Amino acid sequence: MTTVLYSTQAPTGAARLSSLGASTGTAGSDTPGPIATLQLDNPRHLNALSRQLTGDLVEALHRAKRDRCRVVVLRAAPGVTTWSAGHDVNELPGDGQDPLLWNSPLEKLLRAVRSAPFPVIAAVEGGVWGGACDLVSACDMVVATPGATFAITPAKLGVPYNAAGVSHFLGVLPLHVVKEMFFTAQPISAQRAEQYGLVNRIADPAHTLAEVTTDLAAQVARTAPLVVQAIKAEIAALTDASPITPEVFERLTALRRAAWSSADYAEGLASFHERRPAHFTGK
Repeated sequence: MTTVLYSTQAPTGAARLSSLGASTGTAGSDTPGPIATLQLDNPRHLNALSRQLTGDLVEALHRAKRDRCRVVVLRAAPGVTTWSAGHDVNELPGDGQDPLLWNSPLEKLLRAVRSAPFPVIAAVEGGVWGGACDLVSACDMVVATPGATFAITPAKLGVPYNAAGVSHFLGVLPLHVVKEMFFTAQPISAQRAEQYGLVNRIADPAHTLAEVTTDLAAQVARTAPLVVQAIKAEIAALTDASPITPEVFERLTALRRAAWSSADYAEGLASFHERRPAHFTGK
């Protein structure tokens, strides 16, 4: 069963939702519109970024490309209290393997978002946790409700984040804010996120999240798509231009290996499943 609902609409049209396996378009039209909406649809598991959900999102992005959409909106169901719980902790390895390999499902999704030939707008309400915060930061623009929160939580679980993931946050947030979020694992408000540049717009009480997001998406959809595609690629190339030496890469890998093979990593996973605070010893 799919975990993502897909719909398309013209900038002023009404959308129709379907599962990924069904065909849909603007009401009254067989031609997909320039705006696609991808709705996370696994509320039972708080839209955790499982292999299935991340795979469904990648497929939906490919479908939007085939449908020649000009912009994609990524959202959860209206009224949720948790936009996404982040990594599916049940899928994190417990056998000494790196939990965040380059070819992991989440990393593939993040690359798909950043390399998509159209802007991806995250429409956020509720809490955004861990890997989901990485996903939101990888999007090109973010609209949020006043009550939305954003948290980077690997240190709370004993999971050593990789350098690529850290770089995503450094590209959108001030250095000391990134340090605070990683080191404390505490959420920041939508207002702080807007102040720091992670959030582009906050939906006020007079305008719903859908209205503000649709207005922003419509503005993008009316611009020249080839120019937008080229500029997005240029921005990605310029912000990714931070090479590290082989020696530094090996040192960072060694530090992460020590963390993911530690007793603290096992303790973090155990505390999550046992619903208790973790007790880390640094061993």
